[in-house]
Amino acid sequence: MINRVRFSFGSVLILSAVLSPVGTGVAAIDKFEPYAFAGVLLDSNIFRLSGDEEARARFGSTSRNDTVGHLGAGFKSDLKLSRQHLLLNAEVDRAIYDTFDDLDHTKVNGKAIWAWQVGNLWSGNLGYGYLRDMRSFDQRTVLDPDPLEKDMRTRQVGFVDAGYQLHPDWELVGGLEYSDVSYQDRKILDRDATSGRFEVLYRNTLNSRVGVRVKYADNDLKEREIEGIEINNDYKETQISGVLYWEASGKSALEANLGYTKQSFDDFDGRDYNGSTGRLKYFWQMTGKTKLDFSVWRVTSTQSDEVTTYVLTKGASIAPTWSVTPIFNLTGKIQYEDVDYKGQNDIVTALGGPRRDDDIWQLGVTADWDPRRYLRLSLGYKYVDRDSSIDVNDYDYNQVDAKVRVKF
Repeated sequence: MINRVRFSFGSVLILSAVLSPVGTGVAAIDKFEPYAFAGVLLDSNIFRLSGDEEARARFGSTSRNDTVGHLGAGFKSDLKLSRQHLLLNAEVDRAIYDTFDDLDHTKVNGKAIWAWQVGNLWSGNLGYGYLRDMRSFDQRTVLDPDPLEKDMRTRQVGFVDAGYQLHPDWELVGGLEYSDVSYQDRKILDRDATSGRFEVLYRNTLNSRVGVRVKYADNDLKEREIEGIEINNDYKETQISGVLYWEASGKSALEANLGYTKQSFDDFDGRDYNGSTGRLKYFWQMTGKTKLDFSVWRVTSTQSDEVTTYVLTKGASIAPTWSVTPIFNLTGKIQYEDVDYKGQNDIVTALGGPRRDDDIWQLGVTADWDPRRYLRLSLGYKYVDRDSSIDVNDYDYNQVDAKVRVKF
């Protein structure tokens, strides 16, 4: 399947090369934005260690910080052919660590999307995404070959979706997606997933929409053996939810989905989950220069593919933005999450182990200055504190991030 996805992506690239020389009457480049950036990140706890005692045991000192330099380039493009759009985005980012230079790596991120339209009733997307980056140290476990070593992972996603305007007020939307995630060392996390979704949406004259969404996913973890014990972590997930997009006025909007999620594991059904899930986002343009984004959620996830089962996360965030001047913006964020490792807790506690539940606070602020149309200077600060029911999983860290970005 992956080979077919790669072939499709290659075909899209070839198509773009063929169309590029065509006259503007047939095809035109609506947007081509190459850019380059450089930055430096100061992190007070690069390996997410629980404290000075763990740092001293691993490194012989209490030093946990590092400085990371970033140098990269990329582009965003939109090739228009009649009513079709070919969107190509790519970015390469080289990360260089000052102290722990074994972590030096290159991040590659790219996406190709054919945004198609047929007549006035059919539209959709056909695409492929590729990401190669370094796994974070947030989810270190005793099962890791070496929890403090660099581990590169590769994500590939192929997807297609289509919408049909059944009636001026009614729309049908369906989609399919296949993803593959592989790790350089932690093969226990390798997985692929196939999912499909279907939505029925009603839109009124005020550009508000309400509908029903059904989603089904089949998750297959490839590694069957952990510490010599064969375990099947494959599971299937079904979601049924109501969706709402409501524009109360030109200054506020609400986006929400609320429903029911069922997860069924092929083995050890004590890990199954049946319950309510949902997410609500509210956008408020308070004044011409200030706005507020508010979110609350109760969702299941795999922590960016870094756990073998799933977690149930309940949280809320507030993100204010202040446009101090037309070229200077301030953005803040306050977020709280309660992370319940439900996919493993019942099994672990039945075997006499401790239950895991994490409380995570995140505070941050970013300043963006655009002194020229092609130039952006950014400076940000973030603080994260994780308080876990298992003390060794506690950590906190501070980050200061400065970046220069130039568009050509």
